[in-house]
Parts: sequence; structure tokens; C-alpha cells
Amino acid sequence: MHNINKITLAMVFGLAFSAYGQEATTGQADTSAQTRATEDELGLEVISVTATKRKTKLMETPVAISALSEAQLKQNGVNNVKDIANLVPGLDISTATDQSAPVISMRGVRSTNITELGDPAVGVHLDGVYSPRMQGALALMYDVDRVEALRGPQGTLFGRNSTVGSINVISAKPKFEATYGGVNVEAGKYNSRVIDGFVNVPLSDDFAIRIAAKGLQRDSYLEGYYDPNQYDTRWLSDEVLSAPVISEDSYQGIGSTVTQRENWWIDAAGTDPEAQKVRALTPASKDNFYNNADEYSFRISTLWAPLDGNFSNHTVFQQYVNRSGGNVDLVNCDKLRGRPAEYGGDCNNLLPGDNTYQAVVNVPGELNLDITYLRNTLNYNLNDELSVVWLLGYEDMERSSQQDSEIGLDPWDGAIYFLDGTGATSYSTELQLQSDEYGDLIWIAGVNYFHEKTTTLGYYDNAMDDKAFWDQPDRSTDALAVFGQATYNLSKDLHLTLGYRYSDETKEDVGGRTYRCSNADGCAPGWFGRTILNDLPTDAFEDPSIYPGYFANDNKGSWTHHDFRVGLDYDISADTMVYSYIASGFKAGGIGDVYEVVNDRTGDTTRFETQFDPEEVLTWEIGAKSSLLNNSLNLQAVFFYTDYTDMQYASVGSIGNVERLSSVEDEEGRPILDENGQPVLDFQNQPVIAYYTQNVPGSTIKGIELEFDWKPYAGGRITGYATWTDAKVTEDWITKWDYDPEYLFNISYEESIGPTNDVLTTNLNGNNMAMTPRFTANVSYTHTVNLGNYGYLHGWFNVSWKDKSYTTIWNLDKHLDDMDFVVPDEATTYMNDTRDSFAMVNASVKYEPLSQGWYAEVFVNNATDELVQYWNNTSKGIGKGSFGMPRYYGVRAGFSF
Repeated sequence: MHNINKITLAMVFGLAFSAYGQEATTGQADTSAQTRATEDELGLEVISVTATKRKTKLMETPVAISALSEAQLKQNGVNNVKDIANLVPGLDISTATDQSAPVISMRGVRSTNITELGDPAVGVHLDGVYSPRMQGALALMYDVDRVEALRGPQGTLFGRNSTVGSINVISAKPKFEATYGGVNVEAGKYNSRVIDGFVNVPLSDDFAIRIAAKGLQRDSYLEGYYDPNQYDTRWLSDEVLSAPVISEDSYQGIGSTVTQRENWWIDAAGTDPEAQKVRALTPASKDNFYNNADEYSFRISTLWAPLDGNFSNHTVFQQYVNRSGGNVDLVNCDKLRGRPAEYGGDCNNLLPGDNTYQAVVNVPGELNLDITYLRNTLNYNLNDELSVVWLLGYEDMERSSQQDSEIGLDPWDGAIYFLDGTGATSYSTELQLQSDEYGDLIWIAGVNYFHEKTTTLGYYDNAMDDKAFWDQPDRSTDALAVFGQATYNLSKDLHLTLGYRYSDETKEDVGGRTYRCSNADGCAPGWFGRTILNDLPTDAFEDPSIYPGYFANDNKGSWTHHDFRVGLDYDISADTMVYSYIASGFKAGGIGDVYEVVNDRTGDTTRFETQFDPEEVLTWEIGAKSSLLNNSLNLQAVFFYTDYTDMQYASVGSIGNVERLSSVEDEEGRPILDENGQPVLDFQNQPVIAYYTQNVPGSTIKGIELEFDWKPYAGGRITGYATWTDAKVTEDWITKWDYDPEYLFNISYEESIGPTNDVLTTNLNGNNMAMTPRFTANVSYTHTVNLGNYGYLHGWFNVSWKDKSYTTIWNLDKHLDDMDFVVPDEATTYMNDTRDSFAMVNASVKYEPLSQGWYAEVFVNNATDELVQYWNNTSKGIGKGSFGMPRYYGVRAGFSF
């Protein structure tokens, strides 16, 4: 760990042992008594949630919600939000590797634009405060009271970007009763080391402080290799560059990768004969390679609640630091396995072995992510009937990263860099006025203001040619909302809920610029200037002043919206309720990027804008909740029907054409050389490529979700859920086919992204939403054996099953008859966007002595070693993306005081 990591944890545990010396007996006794009561009683504990922005019982809250306790999170090996994906009905979470950010999908909806221009479809809140950047959702999760996952539009109370749901991570508050704490450690496969702990110290009868921290280190679970045969070797060590020669020239059929066997540029690209030879790959050290972990976080929270006062104030300061190698796309070798050479071969033709968990790179991965959080909640009772709640939130994120883009699968070398200065700062405030909970009318009204400013400094580097540098110092969002919601008792058992929210949101880009550098304008060294390039420092293209031109991104957009909620819930008995509601949700439109492109031949400038419209949703839901068998069985069931309008979908594509001076290529895509060995140049009509957002005209989602929590006997517990979901595009969506068109149509890159290429026109009406299995199920079984004076033995077994689904919205196998694909249907099965059904198995055995002051546990996650793909990015017939972690096992231990 880093020094600051060691210092932080030492501080926490030093305080813990100090506190232990003062009041260890009281804290331990309280914890043991509570745990034993839970084990011995047959009834389920009562769980309170804040889904309505006031504390209510889970089984009495008329909304689909899952609540996960700290114990459940630890049992399932949860380190961050991404790890709860299998614990919540309708939830799926993947990682977009280029942005180092999670992509959260709920009930068939996700946001594919996780840049500063996009907004999530599932809002993430920390202690009730909205966290705007999805990178923040990866912050380590520890010492939490619970995690609440609300499903369905939360537009009235939670507002922006909660069109399909909201996740609220609620940290444990300080307590006044006693000084106590705990320490947990974990050691596992891949040299994994985890340590976390907390200490709770009441400094007086009305003021307490709680300090918690967590550190995580893990080697990469990939087989990594550094490749000296790629075009850009500036990042590689002398050891890698002097690896054994396996061939004097490329195209000898020698080597395990494309860059060893087929570098068409290698004979002419430079003046150093030694650099022209084909060399062996060098294995990378696992401790700092892609997909490793090196993170830590600490949190200091205080609670002030004067005994003779009428208020309480909860303050949280939190810091999260990530110094890992980041993530990288991997090849889906399972899907490619056995593909004939005529269709492109399998991983044996692309990589050193037939294994998905491997990567060949020339740019080492690096992620530097620092996030500072400050949150404050003030509760003030004006009188017996009215109270005020004031929420304040501040979040500052700084990040830089570097990532290999083509991972050795293409001689055209590329990497993406985000530099120091990239980040986001946001603050929000919300003022609520709440009634008491005892009358026939219970209501809440409030106003919310949110401001965020993002800065982006980085570039994409095509090592042979174009570089695009982004300098966007001030992209801002200002959002103001006024809301109210009330529940009126029409009778003792029948309750009416009405809610309304007015939203006003403005997004603006001030001073943003995109710079261009290419061989044609003399900024880049040239197609065959490999020696010149590799004599440059690694930061040679980080200075925008060397770029000969740019275009401005200045842009602005504003949107307003009215959201509502109408609901009825009826208490059939003291233990059973039914409810129904209709509610709307809203996600603002976007300003998109602006492109002012210069025609190389005429000098004329053309402006392209990529603004997109708001996303709107309307959901009808009917559900029931019941506590049965003397409160030993909780059942929740819900049916929902959702209508989406203008759902936002982001992808890379062409937004227009412009003439550029570029090399003339032959039929195989190689530059044609003149008599001097230099590429032949000519003005050519080329597409303008952008990452932009489209609006899906209309889609419909419906489903059933069943949850259960059963304690059939003292010491036994069965929990889980089952779901059915049908999520489809239901209106004509005429767009350009963007799922690996080069391979499927056997066309050039330029043709594949041409905006006027009629061959690529398609209608996606009827396609399934991405990452939405039709059926899912999750079951956990826990059994506790009471060993008498020898303590307790807890066994836990969990299986999570998901039906087959699609990893993208393209649904390739549905378009084999209406698209003129050149490759045969057989070839598409090796690279389509289907994901097979899978079952994930987790298990653990934990021992606790009679005092329950410590524990020891062995565990295994993904016991069946399932290969699960979450994000798909297929190109040139090769399916790649982000994948879940392979089988992981280890031991945990901890003690409390």
C-alpha cells in the first residue's frame, strides 16, 4: 500500500485500540447480545428504509426496493457498487474501460454515454446526496448501514437521472451509547489483501465521531504481455525492446499475434534495422498490470444531537484514492473458440493462448483517481408537527489515465490518455419541509439546486497518424428543482399519494477546444516515421500548442420538465399491503460535442453539432408486500409496465464528410507507395468521426419481480428473487448499422462509418435492450450450527442465474435476413452480441466463538469459474469488452470490541 494508506489505517486502528482500552467490555457485550438474539429468534428483523426521504419500514413502503445490510455485503464479497449487481432484481452493472466507470443497467435501461456529456439512467446517492460522476460509484464500500436500491422512476423525490431507479449507499452513523469498533482482514487468490475497520467514539452524551477505512490490493488476474512489435514503443523498457528475435521480417507466419505476423509497415517504418525485426513478447508483472487493484479510502463522520435541543447534524468527510493499472478490453475467446481460419480464426491466431483473461499491449495501464466527498445532513424540528431537513453535498474528482486501445489486435496502433487536470467538481443543496407522521396527511416539500463543472484534458493517439486533443476547461450543469409529495389517508387502510416535481436544467460548454494533429499537416511524424516517433518523449503530444489547428466546442442547451406521481396503497391486513402507482421520469438532453472541420483542399470550415433530446419515461406499477408465518417470511411481488420516449443511446460513428489530404490505400487497406517509398497522397472525402448520442424513438419494458426472505427455523435463512423482463424497441428506429460493419459487410473503415452509405441503413424496431435477460433468479441459503460452548458455525451458499441476453442493442442474429451481410450466417455466431445463460455460485463457511468477539471464514466467489461478458465492443470479427472476475477464493478474519 501507499504510505498514506498505511498512515490512514494505522490512525484508525490506533484509535480503535485506544478506545478498546476504555470501554471494550460494553461494546462487545452489546454486539454479542444483538447477534445472538438475531440467531435465536425465528422472526425476521424489521428493516427501515428512506425511499420516501423519511424513515419507513421496508415492508410498508409502496415502492419496489431492495435493502442490503452490511452483513450481506461482506458475505457476498462486495467492494463497490459494481459488486451488488447480482443481489438486486433487474440490476446489471458493467465497466466501460476507456472511462474507468461503471455502467448501471436496471430493468433494461442503461446509459451508454459515461463521458462528461452523458448522464446515468440510475442515480447513485451517497447518504442521500446525488453523486454525478459514475467513476465515484466505484469508490470502496465499507462500514455501511445499508444499501437501498429503488426500482422504477424516482423523478418526484430524487429528480434528475433517476428515470429507471436509484441506488443509495448509506454509511453507518456514529452512536452515543458506547465506544466500540471492529477490524476485518482478507487474503485471497491473485495475492489479494483487504483490510478494513472502524471505531465509534462518543465524545459526550450528544456528540460522537466514527472513523472508518478500507484498503484493497490485488495483483492482476490477466496474463499480460508487452509487445515490442507495435508501432509506438516509447513506453517499453529496454528489456522488452531487446527481447529475442523470432523472425527477421514480418509476414513470415511466425509469432502468436497479428503484430508479429502481419505488420505491413515494418519494412519501411524507420531507419533502425534492429527495430525492424520481429521479437518475442515479454510477460508483464502482475502487480501493476491492467485489472489489478490498488485502492484505499477513509471516512470521518460526526453526529451532534443535543439532548436538550431539537436538532441533529450528521457530517461526513470521505476520501477515495485509486492507483491501479485501470481496465482493458479483453477478447471473448470462448465465443471465438473453433472459428475456422477462413472466418478469421480464434484466439490461437490472435493471442499467445486460448484464454480470455490475457492482453498484449505496448502502453502500460495507469489510473489515478482521487475523489473527495463532503456531506452534511441537518434535521431541525420547528415544532411537534413540522421539521426541516437540509442536505449539503460537495464532491471533487481528479483523474488521469492511460490505456492501450487496440490491445495488439490491429497493426494500426492506438491509445487513449486523460491528463492531470481532468476531473469534476460538484455541489448540491436541498431544503425540505416535512410534516409529522401521525396525521391523516403526511407530506414533504422541497427545493433542490445542483451545480457541476467538469474539465477534460486528454487525447486519442493513433500512433501512425491522427491525434485528437480535447481541452474542455468548463463544461457545466446547473439544475434547479421544486418538488412535493403527500400521502393522504382516505380511510384507515386506503392511502393516496400525489407527487410533483418541476425541473429546470442548463448545460454549457465555455472555451472548449478540440485540436487536430496529423501526418498531412506535419504535426505527426508520418506514416513511416516510426524511428522519429520513438525518439520523442512519451508526453510529446500532451502540449496543445504543437497542434496546428482546433475547432471550438462552445455550446449551450436548456430543458424544463414536469414530473408526477399518483399512487394508491391498501392495507389488506396488518401484515399485507397492495399498492399501485403511475409515475414519470426525466433525463435532460445534452449539448453534445461541436465539430468545426476544415476542408484540406478548399480551407472552408463546416460546423457539426451533436445535441440530443431529453429522455422521458412513464411507468405503471402494481405490487404487493406481505409478512407471513409470524413474521418469518417476507414476500414482495411487483408487475411494471414502462413506456420510454427518446431513450438516449451513445456510440462512435460518422456525423458528416470532409475532404482531407491522406494516403491512398490499396484493396487491403495498405498505403500505396511512390518510387521513393513514400505514401501517395491525395485529397479524399473522409468521414468526420464522433462519439455522439442518438434518441431511440420509442421502447417498452414490462416485467415481474418476486423477492422473498424466509427464516424457516432458528439459525436458517433463505433469501432471493426471481424476475421476468421483456424490454424492446417498439417504434421504428431507422439508423446506421454500427455493429462491426467492416467484418460483416467486408468494407473499408471509411465505408463502414460513411453516413450516406445506404447499405448500412437498418431498422432496429423489435430489438431487445442490452444486458436484459428474460429470466433471472438468485437464491441464498444460510445455516447456523450452534456448537454450544464451542460457538457457532455458519454455512452460506448462493447461486445466481441469468438467462441468455444481448450485450448490445444491435441483436445481430435478428438481422441476418434483412441485412446484406457478406459473411455467412455461420461466421456471425462467433462474434455476435448474444450472451449465453450462466449460473454464478458463491459459498462460505464462518466460525465464531461463543462470545462472537472474532470470526474466521473461508469463501469462494464464482466457484464454477463462469466467464461473463458485460460490455461489448466488437471490431473486425473479434468480440471484446469487459468481463467479470474469474474464480476467486480466500480467507477472512476479524474481531470486534
